[in-house]
Amino acid sequence: MSGKGKTIEQKMQELRELAGWFESDDFELGSASARFEAAAKLAREIEHDLSEMENTVTVLKQSFEQS
Repeated sequence: MSGKGKTIEQKMQELRELAGWFESDDFELGSASARFEAAAKLAREIEHDLSEMENTVTVLKQSFEQS
């Protein structure tokens, strides 16, 4: 499912697809736990990626302000 090298947008699309499965006709209770865990892992990856991006923007902003 998730993996290194994917963009934030790709990960978010994958998360939307996982979330949509829970409301679809394909929903199976037996698969719900594993899919929920995959979605939670993906959400953590997205949060981490966004945090890194925010840090990069902050550093760039500070360097421009010092110039």
